Amino acid sequence: MSTNYRAYKITQVSGSCGLGPKSDYPRAWGVMKGEANCSGSILLEGGGSINLASLDNHQIFPCYPKQLTITAGALLILE
Repeated sequence: MSTNYRAYKITQVSGSCGLGPKSDYPRAWGVMKGEANCSGSILLEGGGSINLASLDNHQIFPCYPKQLTITAGALLILE
């Protein structure tokens, strides 16, 4: 079974930022690691966090991200 994801906008970020309403990325629904490995974490809207090292490159990770903390590299924000 495959899922058909549709992105309105993709933005590459290389620093920490807030996501969701009242941020620069109000429609964020997921993230994806690109060509280069990045390190840091994603704080989720419902609580908890995910280490970016545990995500595979080029794999879309649908989630409700609230905060990105990127310590090295860059991450793609999907809106």
